[in-house]
Amino acid sequence: MNLELIFSEFNDDNQFRFHLAKQEPEGTRPIDVLARSSEEWLGWQVYRGTNKERFVKDRIVSFAQIYGNKFLYGGVFNILRRDREEYDVAHSEEHSDLIGRLIIEYKGGNSRGTVFTPSYIFQHSVVSSILEYKYQGEPFCSYDEINHSFEQMEIVIKNQLNDWKVALSNVFGVYLLTDKKTGRHYVGSAYGAEGIWGRWSEYIYGAHGGNKELVELFNQHTEAYFKNNFKFTILEILPTTKTPDQVIQRESLWKKKLLSIEFGYNGG
Repeated sequence: MNLELIFSEFNDDNQFRFHLAKQEPEGTRPIDVLARSSEEWLGWQVYRGTNKERFVKDRIVSFAQIYGNKFLYGGVFNILRRDREEYDVAHSEEHSDLIGRLIIEYKGGNSRGTVFTPSYIFQHSVVSSILEYKYQGEPFCSYDEINHSFEQMEIVIKNQLNDWKVALSNVFGVYLLTDKKTGRHYVGSAYGAEGIWGRWSEYIYGAHGGNKELVELFNQHTEAYFKNNFKFTILEILPTTKTPDQVIQRESLWKKKLLSIEFGYNGG
């Protein structure tokens, strides 16, 4: 489908710029920002710099990179204020029903560029698909494939993604938290109400989950350290018929295997 058929009112090169937000190496994924917070996403549209080509236009049509050349529509933004080196923006309601739903495929030659005229985007992009529901986070695949950052799991849990919630609420298990900055591990287990979902929710809303050494880490570095450096993995899935003692026995075995007491955050 021709993108200009949907966004025909955005075809003025003197008024609009299209912003294709891309992930920097090891940086935050734009699609995660769009799913996590509309205000955080708005902050990605606030340009600071002196590039005249980006600076002089009145409105921004924004997209978040999904992967490669696929981008998800993130809305239109009006430039409210500008001075010599920056401008501030605000959300517009235009085509708000398509935010998080419209996916385009960009076929232009400038793989590093992020800002383009409407005429260039219309010439070098096509509508790939329109999702039935607004994107709120990636779908659940399998327990084995969970290898997610704190920020990614925050999106899953705070947006209450139903497929994830069903999968994680109906199992007990042993999980692994890894500090990417230091390489230290924390092995934990889940055997209470809502299974792994319930236990991981405690980390997402409180960072340290009440664990002694993680509480100490939190007191030293605050919640931001966990959001920037921690990732979640599942070591072993267990049925909810297991008793707490049986789950804890499996947790103890994994602590020995991974030496998380001697070299990690599990303590003595």
